[in-house]
Amino acid sequence: MVSKTASGKRSQNAATETANAAKPVLQLRNPVTHHFEFLGPYLTPLVIAALTVLPTTLNGLCGGGDDHQCPPSWVYTMEWGQHTQLVEQIGLQLTEARVLRAVMVVCGWMTLHACLYYVVPGCWIKGTQIRDGAVLTYPINAFGALIASYAIIAGLSAVYGPALLYWVADNTLPLCVASTLLCLLQSGLLYSYSFRVTTEFPDGPLLAEGGNSGYALYDFFIGRELNPRVGSFDFKYFCELRPGLIGWTVLNAANAVRQGVSVSGVSVETVTWAQVFEGIGMSMWLVLTFQLYYVVDALWNEAAILTTMDITTDGFGFMLNFGDLAWVPFTYSLQSRYLALHPVDLSPFTVTALIGLKLTGLYIFRGSNGQKNAFRTNPNSPTCAHLKYLETKSGSKLLISGWWGIARHVNYTGDWLMALSWCLPTGFGSVLPYFYAIYFGVLLWHREMRDEHKCKAKYGKDWDRYCQVVKYRFIPGIY
Repeated sequence: MVSKTASGKRSQNAATETANAAKPVLQLRNPVTHHFEFLGPYLTPLVIAALTVLPTTLNGLCGGGDDHQCPPSWVYTMEWGQHTQLVEQIGLQLTEARVLRAVMVVCGWMTLHACLYYVVPGCWIKGTQIRDGAVLTYPINAFGALIASYAIIAGLSAVYGPALLYWVADNTLPLCVASTLLCLLQSGLLYSYSFRVTTEFPDGPLLAEGGNSGYALYDFFIGRELNPRVGSFDFKYFCELRPGLIGWTVLNAANAVRQGVSVSGVSVETVTWAQVFEGIGMSMWLVLTFQLYYVVDALWNEAAILTTMDITTDGFGFMLNFGDLAWVPFTYSLQSRYLALHPVDLSPFTVTALIGLKLTGLYIFRGSNGQKNAFRTNPNSPTCAHLKYLETKSGSKLLISGWWGIARHVNYTGDWLMALSWCLPTGFGSVLPYFYAIYFGVLLWHREMRDEHKCKAKYGKDWDRYCQVVKYRFIPGIY
Protein backbone atom coordinates (compact mmCIF):
# COMPACT_ATOMS: atom_id res chain seq x y z
CA MET A 1 0.00 0.00 0.00
CA VAL A 2 1.40 3.36 -1.07
CA SER A 3 1.16 6.22 1.40
CA LYS A 4 -0.38 9.53 0.45
CA THR A 5 2.97 11.24 1.07
CA ALA A 6 4.81 8.98 -1.37
CA SER A 7 2.01 9.32 -3.88
CA GLY A 8 2.09 13.09 -3.55
CA LYS A 9 5.85 13.22 -4.05
CA ARG A 10 5.59 11.01 -7.10
CA SER A 11 2.90 13.28 -8.56
CA GLN A 12 5.01 16.34 -7.78
CA ASN A 13 8.08 14.78 -9.44
CA ALA A 14 6.04 13.88 -12.50
CA ALA A 15 4.73 17.42 -12.73
CA THR A 16 8.27 18.80 -12.39
CA GLU A 17 9.57 16.49 -15.12
CA THR A 18 6.72 17.54 -17.42
CA ALA A 19 7.46 21.21 -16.78
CA ASN A 20 11.18 20.71 -17.40
CA ALA A 21 10.45 18.85 -20.63
CA ALA A 22 8.37 21.79 -21.82
CA LYS A 23 11.24 24.25 -21.25
CA PRO A 24 13.49 24.94 -24.28
CA VAL A 25 16.98 23.47 -24.02
CA LEU A 26 19.46 26.31 -23.75
CA GLN A 27 22.16 26.17 -26.43
CA LEU A 28 25.70 27.24 -25.72
CA ARG A 29 26.47 30.48 -27.53
CA ASN A 30 29.92 29.24 -28.48
CA PRO A 31 29.99 25.43 -28.35
CA VAL A 32 33.33 23.62 -28.48
CA THR A 33 34.27 22.18 -31.88
CA HIS A 34 34.53 18.39 -31.97
CA HIS A 35 34.29 17.73 -35.72
CA PHE A 36 37.51 18.43 -37.64
CA GLU A 37 38.23 18.99 -41.31
CA PHE A 38 41.34 19.35 -43.48
CA LEU A 39 43.35 16.52 -41.86
CA GLY A 40 42.49 17.60 -38.32
CA PRO A 41 44.34 19.73 -35.74
CA TYR A 42 47.61 17.78 -35.69
CA LEU A 43 48.32 18.03 -39.42
CA THR A 44 47.12 21.63 -39.80
CA PRO A 45 50.71 23.01 -39.80
CA LEU A 46 51.47 20.89 -42.88
CA VAL A 47 48.36 22.20 -44.65
CA ILE A 48 49.28 25.80 -43.86
CA ALA A 49 52.88 25.28 -44.99
CA ALA A 50 51.80 23.64 -48.26
CA LEU A 51 49.28 26.36 -49.06
CA THR A 52 51.64 29.25 -48.37
CA VAL A 53 54.25 28.02 -50.87
CA LEU A 54 52.00 26.61 -53.61
CA PRO A 55 50.94 29.82 -55.45
CA THR A 56 54.52 31.14 -55.43
CA THR A 57 55.82 27.76 -56.60
CA LEU A 58 53.29 27.52 -59.45
CA ASN A 59 54.09 31.03 -60.65
CA GLY A 60 57.80 30.31 -60.29
CA LEU A 61 57.46 27.14 -62.37
CA CYS A 62 55.65 29.16 -65.02
CA GLY A 63 58.30 31.53 -66.30
CA GLY A 64 60.26 31.97 -63.10
CA GLY A 65 63.58 31.11 -64.72
CA ASP A 66 65.65 32.96 -67.28
CA ASP A 67 64.41 30.73 -70.12
CA HIS A 68 60.74 31.44 -69.22
CA GLN A 69 59.84 27.78 -69.69
CA CYS A 70 56.52 26.70 -68.18
CA PRO A 71 57.42 24.44 -66.45
CA PRO A 72 61.20 24.04 -66.81
CA SER A 73 62.34 21.04 -68.84
CA TRP A 74 63.82 19.31 -65.78
CA VAL A 75 60.27 18.71 -64.48
CA TYR A 76 59.60 16.43 -67.46
CA THR A 77 63.05 14.82 -67.66
CA MET A 78 63.12 14.24 -63.91
CA GLU A 79 66.59 15.79 -63.71
CA TRP A 80 65.79 17.18 -60.29
CA GLY A 81 69.32 18.36 -59.65
CA GLN A 82 68.59 21.32 -61.92
CA HIS A 83 65.90 22.63 -59.60
CA THR A 84 68.53 24.49 -57.60
CA GLN A 85 69.16 26.71 -60.63
CA LEU A 86 65.46 27.59 -60.81
CA VAL A 87 65.37 28.30 -57.08
CA GLU A 88 68.33 30.64 -57.49
CA GLN A 89 66.65 32.43 -60.40
CA ILE A 90 63.42 32.83 -58.43
CA GLY A 91 65.46 34.05 -55.48
CA LEU A 92 66.86 36.83 -57.66
CA GLN A 93 63.27 38.04 -58.16
CA LEU A 94 62.57 37.90 -54.44
CA THR A 95 65.22 40.33 -53.31
CA GLU A 96 64.55 42.30 -50.17
CA ALA A 97 64.00 45.50 -52.15
CA ARG A 98 61.51 43.92 -54.57
CA VAL A 99 59.54 42.18 -51.83
CA LEU A 100 59.45 45.36 -49.73
CA ARG A 101 58.18 47.33 -52.71
CA ALA A 102 55.56 44.63 -53.35
CA VAL A 103 54.46 44.77 -49.70
CA MET A 104 53.91 48.51 -50.06
CA VAL A 105 51.87 47.98 -53.25
CA VAL A 106 49.71 45.27 -51.66
CA CYS A 107 49.12 47.38 -48.54
CA GLY A 108 48.22 50.34 -50.75
CA TRP A 109 45.80 48.16 -52.73
CA MET A 110 44.11 46.95 -49.54
CA THR A 111 43.91 50.49 -48.16
CA LEU A 112 42.36 51.73 -51.41
CA HIS A 113 39.60 49.13 -51.24
CA ALA A 114 39.00 49.74 -47.55
CA CYS A 115 38.32 53.37 -48.48
CA LEU A 116 36.13 52.38 -51.43
CA TYR A 117 34.14 50.18 -49.03
CA TYR A 118 32.72 53.41 -47.57
CA VAL A 119 33.25 56.01 -50.30
CA VAL A 120 31.64 54.32 -53.32
CA PRO A 121 27.88 54.98 -53.43
CA GLY A 122 25.65 52.01 -52.69
CA CYS A 123 22.95 50.78 -50.37
CA TRP A 124 23.41 48.98 -47.07
CA ILE A 125 21.29 45.85 -46.71
CA LYS A 126 20.66 43.32 -43.98
CA GLY A 127 22.20 39.87 -44.19
CA THR A 128 20.64 36.63 -42.99
CA GLN A 129 20.06 36.08 -39.30
CA ILE A 130 23.10 34.49 -37.70
CA ARG A 131 23.20 31.90 -34.94
CA ASP A 132 22.68 34.26 -31.99
CA GLY A 133 19.75 36.00 -33.67
CA ALA A 134 21.68 39.09 -34.80
CA VAL A 135 21.26 40.55 -38.29
CA LEU A 136 24.29 42.42 -39.65
CA THR A 137 24.30 45.07 -42.38
CA TYR A 138 26.59 45.18 -45.41
CA PRO A 139 27.35 47.71 -48.17
CA ILE A 140 26.43 46.69 -51.72
CA ASN A 141 28.94 48.62 -53.82
CA ALA A 142 31.59 46.10 -54.94
CA PHE A 143 30.84 46.66 -58.63
CA GLY A 144 31.33 50.37 -58.07
CA ALA A 145 34.65 49.57 -56.39
CA LEU A 146 35.66 47.66 -59.53
CA ILE A 147 34.86 50.65 -61.75
CA ALA A 148 36.67 53.04 -59.39
CA SER A 149 39.74 50.76 -59.32
CA TYR A 150 39.83 50.57 -63.11
CA ALA A 151 39.44 54.33 -63.39
CA ILE A 152 42.41 54.91 -61.06
CA ILE A 153 44.57 52.37 -62.93
CA ALA A 154 43.57 53.89 -66.28
CA GLY A 155 44.54 57.34 -65.03
CA LEU A 156 47.92 56.12 -63.80
CA SER A 157 48.47 54.21 -67.06
CA ALA A 158 47.78 57.37 -69.02
CA VAL A 159 50.63 59.00 -67.13
CA TYR A 160 53.14 56.15 -66.96
CA GLY A 161 52.12 54.22 -70.09
CA PRO A 162 52.23 50.40 -70.37
CA ALA A 163 55.21 50.31 -67.96
CA LEU A 164 52.87 50.43 -64.94
CA LEU A 165 51.00 47.21 -65.70
CA TYR A 166 54.15 45.63 -67.13
CA TRP A 167 55.76 46.15 -63.72
CA VAL A 168 52.86 44.25 -62.09
CA ALA A 169 53.35 41.28 -64.45
CA ASP A 170 57.12 41.36 -63.99
CA ASN A 171 56.73 41.37 -60.19
CA THR A 172 54.11 38.66 -59.83
CA LEU A 173 56.33 36.57 -57.55
CA PRO A 174 57.12 39.39 -55.07
CA LEU A 175 53.45 40.42 -55.08
CA CYS A 176 52.42 36.82 -54.36
CA VAL A 177 54.85 36.59 -51.45
CA ALA A 178 53.68 39.96 -50.12
CA SER A 179 50.02 38.86 -50.28
CA THR A 180 50.85 35.62 -48.47
CA LEU A 181 52.64 37.54 -45.71
CA LEU A 182 49.63 39.85 -45.40
CA CYS A 183 47.31 36.84 -45.05
CA LEU A 184 49.45 35.35 -42.28
CA LEU A 185 49.59 38.68 -40.43
CA GLN A 186 45.89 39.46 -40.79
CA SER A 187 44.88 35.92 -39.76
CA GLY A 188 47.07 36.12 -36.66
CA LEU A 189 45.68 39.51 -35.65
CA LEU A 190 42.07 38.39 -36.16
CA TYR A 191 42.71 35.21 -34.16
CA SER A 192 43.99 37.32 -31.26
CA TYR A 193 41.12 39.79 -31.72
CA SER A 194 38.60 36.93 -31.29
CA PHE A 195 39.54 36.63 -27.58
CA ARG A 196 38.33 40.15 -26.73
CA VAL A 197 35.71 40.59 -24.01
CA THR A 198 33.23 43.48 -23.96
CA THR A 199 30.47 44.56 -21.61
CA GLU A 200 27.92 43.59 -24.26
CA PHE A 201 29.39 40.10 -24.69
CA PRO A 202 31.27 39.11 -21.53
CA ASP A 203 31.75 35.61 -22.97
CA GLY A 204 33.41 37.06 -26.10
CA PRO A 205 32.23 37.56 -29.69
CA LEU A 206 30.21 34.97 -31.63
CA LEU A 207 32.55 32.21 -32.75
CA ALA A 208 32.27 29.89 -35.73
CA GLU A 209 31.04 26.44 -34.74
CA GLY A 210 33.91 24.89 -36.68
CA GLY A 211 36.68 27.09 -35.28
CA ASN A 212 36.42 26.82 -31.50
CA SER A 213 38.37 23.61 -30.90
CA GLY A 214 40.97 24.93 -28.49
CA TYR A 215 43.77 23.85 -30.84
CA ALA A 216 45.39 27.20 -31.63
CA LEU A 217 46.77 26.44 -35.10
CA TYR A 218 43.60 24.67 -36.20
CA ASP A 219 41.38 27.56 -35.07
CA PHE A 220 43.82 30.02 -36.67
CA PHE A 221 43.41 28.12 -39.95
CA ILE A 222 39.65 27.52 -39.90
CA GLY A 223 38.77 30.88 -38.35
CA ARG A 224 37.72 31.37 -34.75
CA GLU A 225 35.39 34.36 -34.97
CA LEU A 226 32.37 34.15 -37.27
CA ASN A 227 32.11 37.80 -38.33
CA PRO A 228 35.12 39.84 -37.14
CA ARG A 229 34.25 43.52 -37.32
CA VAL A 230 35.50 46.92 -36.30
CA GLY A 231 32.43 49.11 -36.25
CA SER A 232 30.58 48.46 -39.52
CA PHE A 233 33.71 47.21 -41.31
CA ASP A 234 33.33 43.46 -41.80
CA PHE A 235 36.72 41.89 -42.57
CA LYS A 236 35.36 38.65 -44.01
CA TYR A 237 32.82 40.31 -46.27
CA PHE A 238 35.39 42.88 -47.40
CA CYS A 239 37.97 40.27 -48.41
CA GLU A 240 35.51 37.85 -49.98
CA LEU A 241 35.01 39.70 -53.28
CA ARG A 242 36.86 42.97 -53.47
CA PRO A 243 40.68 43.15 -53.30
CA GLY A 244 41.34 39.57 -54.41
CA LEU A 245 38.83 39.21 -57.23
CA ILE A 246 39.48 42.66 -58.65
CA GLY A 247 43.22 42.12 -58.20
CA TRP A 248 42.93 38.92 -60.25
CA THR A 249 41.59 40.87 -63.24
CA VAL A 250 44.37 43.44 -62.83
CA LEU A 251 46.96 40.65 -62.94
CA ASN A 252 45.31 39.36 -66.12
CA ALA A 253 45.47 42.80 -67.70
CA ALA A 254 49.12 43.11 -66.66
CA ASN A 255 49.94 39.77 -68.29
CA ALA A 256 48.17 40.87 -71.46
CA VAL A 257 50.32 44.02 -71.54
CA ARG A 258 53.41 41.87 -71.04
CA GLN A 259 52.41 39.72 -74.02
CA GLY A 260 51.76 42.80 -76.17
CA VAL A 261 55.14 44.31 -75.31
CA SER A 262 56.92 41.02 -75.95
CA VAL A 263 55.27 40.45 -79.34
CA SER A 264 55.87 44.06 -80.43
CA GLY A 265 59.62 43.67 -79.98
CA VAL A 266 59.79 47.23 -78.61
CA SER A 267 61.12 48.06 -75.16
CA VAL A 268 58.54 48.76 -72.46
CA GLU A 269 59.94 52.30 -72.08
CA THR A 270 59.15 53.26 -75.67
CA VAL A 271 56.27 50.98 -76.70
CA THR A 272 52.93 52.64 -77.44
CA TRP A 273 49.51 51.44 -76.38
CA ALA A 274 48.63 50.80 -80.03
CA GLN A 275 51.60 48.44 -80.35
CA VAL A 276 50.64 46.69 -77.12
CA PHE A 277 47.05 46.05 -78.22
CA GLU A 278 48.24 44.88 -81.63
CA GLY A 279 50.45 42.28 -79.96
CA ILE A 280 47.73 40.74 -77.77
CA GLY A 281 46.50 37.49 -79.32
CA MET A 282 42.96 36.10 -79.50
CA SER A 283 43.76 33.36 -76.97
CA MET A 284 44.63 36.03 -74.41
CA TRP A 285 41.49 38.01 -75.22
CA LEU A 286 39.36 34.89 -74.63
CA VAL A 287 40.93 34.27 -71.23
CA LEU A 288 40.53 37.94 -70.25
CA THR A 289 36.90 38.03 -71.37
CA PHE A 290 35.83 34.73 -69.82
CA GLN A 291 37.39 35.52 -66.46
CA LEU A 292 36.31 39.16 -66.41
CA TYR A 293 32.72 38.02 -66.95
CA TYR A 294 33.04 35.75 -63.92
CA VAL A 295 34.31 38.60 -61.73
CA VAL A 296 31.80 41.18 -62.98
CA ASP A 297 28.95 38.72 -62.46
CA ALA A 298 30.08 38.04 -58.87
CA LEU A 299 30.42 41.74 -58.03
CA TRP A 300 27.19 42.75 -59.75
CA ASN A 301 25.31 40.10 -57.74
CA GLU A 302 27.22 40.88 -54.54
CA ALA A 303 24.15 40.48 -52.33
CA ALA A 304 23.94 36.77 -53.22
CA ILE A 305 27.08 36.06 -51.20
CA LEU A 306 25.29 36.96 -47.96
CA THR A 307 23.50 33.59 -47.99
CA THR A 308 26.62 31.48 -48.66
CA MET A 309 28.36 29.31 -46.05
CA ASP A 310 31.43 31.56 -46.22
CA ILE A 311 29.42 34.38 -44.64
CA THR A 312 26.82 32.56 -42.54
CA THR A 313 28.78 29.59 -41.18
CA ASP A 314 32.55 29.64 -41.69
CA GLY A 315 34.93 31.57 -39.47
CA PHE A 316 37.37 34.03 -40.98
CA GLY A 317 40.75 32.44 -40.50
CA PHE A 318 43.78 31.77 -42.65
CA MET A 319 41.84 29.44 -44.94
CA LEU A 320 39.48 32.15 -46.21
CA ASN A 321 42.06 34.93 -45.86
CA PHE A 322 44.55 33.10 -48.03
CA GLY A 323 41.89 31.87 -50.44
CA ASP A 324 40.53 35.37 -51.03
CA LEU A 325 43.76 37.37 -51.18
CA ALA A 326 46.45 35.00 -52.48
CA TRP A 327 45.07 31.74 -53.86
CA VAL A 328 42.43 33.22 -56.17
CA PRO A 329 44.41 36.07 -57.76
CA PHE A 330 47.71 34.19 -58.13
CA THR A 331 46.53 30.72 -59.19
CA TYR A 332 43.48 31.74 -61.24
CA SER A 333 45.68 34.03 -63.35
CA LEU A 334 48.07 31.23 -64.41
CA GLN A 335 46.44 31.04 -67.85
CA SER A 336 47.20 34.66 -68.68
CA ARG A 337 50.68 34.35 -67.14
CA TYR A 338 51.43 31.40 -69.41
CA LEU A 339 50.10 33.19 -72.50
CA ALA A 340 52.15 36.30 -71.70
CA LEU A 341 55.28 34.20 -72.21
CA HIS A 342 53.94 31.66 -74.73
CA PRO A 343 51.35 33.19 -77.10
CA VAL A 344 49.01 30.68 -78.72
CA ASP A 345 47.43 31.26 -82.15
CA LEU A 346 43.84 30.05 -82.49
CA SER A 347 41.90 29.40 -85.68
CA PRO A 348 38.44 30.96 -86.12
CA PHE A 349 36.90 27.50 -85.69
CA THR A 350 38.74 26.97 -82.37
CA VAL A 351 37.69 30.39 -81.12
CA THR A 352 34.06 29.62 -81.99
CA ALA A 353 34.24 26.22 -80.29
CA LEU A 354 35.71 27.71 -77.11
CA ILE A 355 33.04 30.39 -76.96
CA GLY A 356 30.45 27.66 -77.50
CA LEU A 357 31.89 25.62 -74.62
CA LYS A 358 31.82 28.64 -72.33
CA LEU A 359 28.22 29.47 -73.26
CA THR A 360 27.15 25.83 -72.87
CA GLY A 361 28.60 25.69 -69.37
CA LEU A 362 26.98 29.02 -68.52
CA TYR A 363 23.61 27.84 -69.91
CA ILE A 364 23.70 24.66 -67.80
CA PHE A 365 24.90 26.49 -64.68
CA ARG A 366 22.45 29.38 -64.90
CA GLY A 367 19.55 27.28 -66.10
CA SER A 368 19.84 24.66 -63.36
CA ASN A 369 20.40 27.13 -60.52
CA GLY A 370 17.63 29.41 -61.81
CA GLN A 371 15.20 26.50 -61.98
CA LYS A 372 16.08 25.38 -58.46
CA ASN A 373 15.70 28.88 -57.02
CA ALA A 374 12.39 29.44 -58.81
CA PHE A 375 11.02 26.15 -57.46
CA ARG A 376 12.17 26.94 -53.93
CA THR A 377 10.63 30.40 -54.08
CA ASN A 378 7.26 29.38 -55.53
CA PRO A 379 6.78 25.77 -56.66
CA ASN A 380 3.27 26.64 -57.90
CA SER A 381 4.39 29.36 -60.31
CA PRO A 382 3.67 28.87 -64.05
CA THR A 383 7.40 28.43 -64.76
CA CYS A 384 7.51 25.43 -62.41
CA ALA A 385 4.14 23.87 -63.24
CA HIS A 386 5.69 21.26 -65.57
CA LEU A 387 8.27 20.08 -63.06
CA LYS A 388 7.93 16.75 -61.28
CA TYR A 389 9.12 16.27 -57.74
CA LEU A 390 9.41 13.71 -54.97
CA GLU A 391 7.75 14.41 -51.62
CA THR A 392 9.88 13.68 -48.54
CA LYS A 393 8.89 12.97 -44.97
CA SER A 394 10.64 16.16 -43.91
CA GLY A 395 8.20 18.15 -46.02
CA SER A 396 10.78 19.11 -48.65
CA LYS A 397 10.31 18.50 -52.36
CA LEU A 398 13.12 17.09 -54.49
CA LEU A 399 13.02 17.85 -58.20
CA ILE A 400 13.17 14.79 -60.45
CA SER A 401 12.60 16.44 -63.84
CA GLY A 402 13.94 19.38 -65.80
CA TRP A 403 17.60 20.11 -65.18
CA TRP A 404 17.53 18.19 -61.91
CA GLY A 405 16.21 15.06 -63.57
CA ILE A 406 19.38 14.91 -65.67
CA ALA A 407 21.85 14.67 -62.79
CA ARG A 408 21.84 15.35 -59.06
CA HIS A 409 24.57 18.01 -59.32
CA VAL A 410 24.17 19.17 -62.90
CA ASN A 411 25.01 22.75 -61.89
CA TYR A 412 28.51 21.57 -60.95
CA THR A 413 28.89 20.11 -64.45
CA GLY A 414 28.14 23.49 -66.03
CA ASP A 415 30.50 25.21 -63.61
CA TRP A 416 33.36 22.87 -64.51
CA LEU A 417 32.78 23.28 -68.26
CA MET A 418 33.25 27.03 -67.79
CA ALA A 419 36.45 26.36 -65.85
CA LEU A 420 37.72 24.19 -68.70
CA SER A 421 36.97 26.95 -71.21
CA TRP A 422 39.36 29.22 -69.29
CA CYS A 423 42.22 26.76 -69.74
CA LEU A 424 41.80 25.45 -73.28
CA PRO A 425 42.86 28.74 -74.99
CA THR A 426 46.39 28.08 -73.66
CA GLY A 427 46.73 25.03 -75.93
CA PHE A 428 48.46 21.85 -74.84
CA GLY A 429 52.06 22.94 -74.39
CA SER A 430 51.96 22.78 -70.59
CA VAL A 431 49.88 21.29 -67.80
CA LEU A 432 50.31 24.30 -65.48
CA PRO A 433 47.62 26.48 -67.12
CA TYR A 434 45.21 23.59 -66.47
CA PHE A 435 45.84 23.73 -62.73
CA TYR A 436 42.54 25.56 -62.19
CA ALA A 437 40.43 23.00 -64.08
CA ILE A 438 42.10 20.13 -62.20
CA TYR A 439 41.87 21.81 -58.79
CA PHE A 440 38.28 22.94 -59.38
CA GLY A 441 37.24 19.48 -60.53
CA VAL A 442 38.61 17.95 -57.32
CA LEU A 443 36.92 20.70 -55.28
CA LEU A 444 33.54 20.05 -56.94
CA TRP A 445 33.91 16.31 -56.46
CA HIS A 446 34.64 16.83 -52.75
CA ARG A 447 31.73 19.26 -52.46
CA GLU A 448 29.45 16.75 -54.18
CA MET A 449 30.41 14.06 -51.66
CA ARG A 450 29.67 16.43 -48.78
CA ASP A 451 26.31 17.29 -50.36
CA GLU A 452 25.44 13.60 -50.77
CA HIS A 453 26.35 12.87 -47.14
CA LYS A 454 24.34 15.85 -45.91
CA CYS A 455 21.27 14.95 -47.97
CA LYS A 456 21.45 11.29 -46.95
CA ALA A 457 21.48 12.33 -43.29
CA LYS A 458 18.62 14.79 -43.82
CA TYR A 459 16.26 12.76 -46.01
CA GLY A 460 17.16 9.17 -45.10
CA LYS A 461 15.31 6.59 -47.22
CA ASP A 462 13.73 9.36 -49.28
CA TRP A 463 17.20 10.18 -50.57
CA ASP A 464 17.67 6.56 -51.62
CA ARG A 465 14.38 6.76 -53.53
CA TYR A 466 15.51 9.99 -55.14
CA CYS A 467 18.83 8.46 -56.23
CA GLN A 468 16.95 5.58 -57.87
CA VAL A 469 15.07 8.09 -60.01
CA VAL A 470 17.97 10.51 -60.67
CA LYS A 471 20.77 7.97 -61.01
CA TYR A 472 23.68 10.10 -62.12
CA ARG A 473 25.68 12.66 -60.17
CA PHE A 474 27.32 14.85 -62.86
CA ILE A 475 27.03 13.46 -66.38
CA PRO A 476 24.03 11.32 -67.46
CA GLY A 477 25.07 7.87 -68.60
CA ILE A 478 28.64 8.30 -67.34
CA TYR A 479 28.85 9.39 -63.70
